[in-house]
Amino acid sequence: MNMRKIAIGLLAFALVAPSIASVSLKDKKEKKPKTEKKAKVDNKTKTGKASSSNSPRKVQTINDVEAAILGIEKIVSHTLVEVEPIVQQICESQQTKKSVCPRIYVGAANAFWLKSGVSDTTYALKYIDKAIELDPHYSPAYMLKGDIYKWADDTAVAVNWYKKAIEMAPNDFRTYHKYVSFVEAGLDKVTTRAYAGDTEAQEEVRKRRAKLENIYAMAKEANPTYPYNRNCARLYDKYGLTTNDFQKGIQLYDEAQKDSLEAGDYSSKIRMLYAFLEKANGNKKFEIYTLMMNTCDSGLVRFPTDYYILSNGLRNITAAYDLVKRQKGEGFVEYKNKFSTKALEYGERLMATKDTMINNDDIYRYGIALMNRYKQQQGIDVLQELMARPNIDDKTVSKAMNAICEAYRDLGEYEKGENAYEELIKTLDAKGSLQVAHYIDYASMLKSQAEESFGQQMIDTYLKACKVYERGAERFPEYAPYLYYYAWQICKNDALDPGKTLELAIRPAKKAYDLLKNKERYEGDEGIIMNDVCWCLVDYYFNKKKDYPAAKQYVLKYYQLVKGTESEESFAGILRRRYKMKI
Repeated sequence: MNMRKIAIGLLAFALVAPSIASVSLKDKKEKKPKTEKKAKVDNKTKTGKASSSNSPRKVQTINDVEAAILGIEKIVSHTLVEVEPIVQQICESQQTKKSVCPRIYVGAANAFWLKSGVSDTTYALKYIDKAIELDPHYSPAYMLKGDIYKWADDTAVAVNWYKKAIEMAPNDFRTYHKYVSFVEAGLDKVTTRAYAGDTEAQEEVRKRRAKLENIYAMAKEANPTYPYNRNCARLYDKYGLTTNDFQKGIQLYDEAQKDSLEAGDYSSKIRMLYAFLEKANGNKKFEIYTLMMNTCDSGLVRFPTDYYILSNGLRNITAAYDLVKRQKGEGFVEYKNKFSTKALEYGERLMATKDTMINNDDIYRYGIALMNRYKQQQGIDVLQELMARPNIDDKTVSKAMNAICEAYRDLGEYEKGENAYEELIKTLDAKGSLQVAHYIDYASMLKSQAEESFGQQMIDTYLKACKVYERGAERFPEYAPYLYYYAWQICKNDALDPGKTLELAIRPAKKAYDLLKNKERYEGDEGIIMNDVCWCLVDYYFNKKKDYPAAKQYVLKYYQLVKGTESEESFAGILRRRYKMKI
């Protein structure tokens, strides 16, 4: 053996484990490397006379296995010489007549495979086999062998070694988890394809999920305390394809030992419950949201500050309140109080944790939860602080400003509400995220204000609402017929037209008519709009103004709308009796 190579190897080992090897850096500096010829002589010297720090016999002073493995890893990864003889001697130094140490051989095998830079499986397998020779029941050796064959894409052989590891140590849960990770590898991508409708992927998901359940069943059989139900429930959350799968996952969580559940399991159960919302009717949705709430409460008993449980509770129960808040009836009042109270509780507890994971959506929902419990001003303060954050996105700004506007409306502070809506429209228009709904909401607030007012203030406020609709029509031409129609409905109100002159209503009616008159086919509510405004214009020009030529185009258009319907004969009769007209 080349003693210079041994010296370099031992020097590397000494650098990483000075407390466990009698190798002096000072000696290294003082001693010059021996020649190969001199090394042969030194190998013949007696042990008692071997004083050189370069001697491989020094490795016998190593007495800490983990430190020795660390040294082996450094030797394998940092030297450019043949180090296997040095590694072998380090491993042999750990064996005695009374004790064997397969652990160090597995550590050395892992070093050759993962630390050498060349994935040396030849030496790795050699050292694994030595570990098995020393202790045939040492399961980590079989697991590592399975890992190596898995890496080499020899899956059939890898499976056999994982099964052998389980056979040798049925009570060692690490073996099952290693086998599970092997079966589960890449399954998330397969599941994504399965969700997209790939039938082969769907079958693969079911097949592998069943195999994973079988591994957990083996662990349960070996040790009755193994959390079989919990682990299988997690599978159905991650790889469930249907609501039946999620139902089974929820049932498994319900059957699991409570002390086996971790914080993430409560969020997992909530995710599966969420899958049932889409096809549920109103009352069933309330039941599902209530189950979510109960799950959060159970989780918070054991994990009172867990971010995910609190955030899930805040998000889902706020959504539950949004679902129920516009419903009428005593039963709904109970749901409103329950959901709004719980959502605020989750929000306050979440904010109190000051968790670094708290994000803008959490803060937004907390502000909404405050408003839903009649704490509008506190909610406004929270949302205004939210909008001042540097990482706020346009969508959240829009939602927050909308909520602030609605809060001012609910408080009856209409002047602040107007200012808030004007700021909202200005801000979102600049960002390119303004929507027609913002104008509609603004006008709705003004209508609410007008309904609470009297006299000229009421009239002026209604006219403001009309103006907002017209601004929206100019900004969003594709929605203009609808917006002019909404303005027309206000203008024909008795409060604005007590004499039934229709003067104010004519302008928005004609705007809506002109935008739709040349369409061959009406979509959505466009037919209703044309029907109403045509009738208004016919009444105005023919009945009020006695301007028959001006009325004629609206009469003809209206007749086109009703021709061939049940209303045709009725319309013709009205024309004859009321307007003395024939078509």
